[in-house]
Amino acid sequence: MTLDRSTRRKDDRLELRLEPANRRLLDEAAAATSMSVSAFVLTHATEAAREVLADRTSFVLPDDRWDAFTELLERDARPMPGLAAFLARPSVLDEA
Repeated sequence: MTLDRSTRRKDDRLELRLEPANRRLLDEAAAATSMSVSAFVLTHATEAAREVLADRTSFVLPDDRWDAFTELLERDARPMPGLAAFLARPSVLDEA
């Protein structure tokens, strides 16, 4: 038997420690949108998470740009002698 969304129990919890001013802000925003604080935080946090991860999970281009992009991908590789030398040099990220 499967449960629909409205009857599924939520077992995972996320606890936050916050300053009183931040708590008041969340309370006010939740009230202004007629949501509980939990629903408000969950809705907006998951929305923000999707935005942060969007460029890592989706790649969208207009049709004309997509065609140009796929043409570039299908080209034969070209030697780039300067690139190998550049990549072989130590960088500021290398440990001293």
